[in-house]
Amino acid sequence: MQNKGLVVVLTIIITALCVYYLSFTFVTRGVQQDATEKATEKNGVVNLARKQAYLDSLWNQPVYNLFGAEYTYKEVKENELSLGLDLQGGMHVVLEVSPVDIIKGLSDNNTDPAFIAVLQKAREMQKTSQESYSALFYKAFKEANPDKTLASVFATASTRGRVSLSDTDDVVMKFLNTEIESAIERSYTILKTRIDQFGTSQPNIQRLGTGMIQIEIPGADNPQRVRKLLQGAARLEFWDIVEYSDPQLNQSLIAINQMLVKEQNAKRTEALTDTNAKTDAAAKPL
Repeated sequence: MQNKGLVVVLTIIITALCVYYLSFTFVTRGVQQDATEKATEKNGVVNLARKQAYLDSLWNQPVYNLFGAEYTYKEVKENELSLGLDLQGGMHVVLEVSPVDIIKGLSDNNTDPAFIAVLQKAREMQKTSQESYSALFYKAFKEANPDKTLASVFATASTRGRVSLSDTDDVVMKFLNTEIESAIERSYTILKTRIDQFGTSQPNIQRLGTGMIQIEIPGADNPQRVRKLLQGAARLEFWDIVEYSDPQLNQSLIAINQMLVKEQNAKRTEALTDTNAKTDAAAKPL
């Protein structure tokens, strides 16, 4: 009897957890359905940009109240059940970090026709070989330049302090492999950060072999937005920092920031409302 009671308690707990997480999934589907309806034009075509604008406007807005606790659309997405690509569709992308451009950049963008020919030959060799591109590049380089060292190509102003003219080919190859691996890892980290901000539940990103990165985005239905997100160039900006200790100034800056955010949200809502009004007006019979 004791075991029976334990089973009943565990069953109730598991059922409650399932209902809890299913509720977030149902709310997400409801929000997405509303977005689809608002973005559907009179000819039945869904305007993906308008749909995404609607979802973005709700990203930090409460959309679900559960026993007095309010959840924003972002929090609802984070707690919904992950159905994966097989159940809800989405996008599957495989990206390749080009070692050709990395090596060319490390040579200070050497424009020597002989060097460019070596890069192209290694690229062709890679189509029928399991070796890394850097190893194939070295083979092609030595075939074309048996008496020339790698240091003579890669000891440039951009690699000063890391490659010198006296370095052997082994040292330079170690440097090239390290730089290629570092570039791939940086690309992976940047893509992972961008995908995590996309607004899908449990996106999957992983490395496949050398230089290949696989990305799965369940529920993604806007290919253009995903492409723009993945292909966008990173930009490094420097800002002056003002140090202050006045609490009143701190509160003033916070108030200004809140006011600007409120204005931006109001403009976005106004634009969305205006778009919906135009759509409704166009749908009315003459």
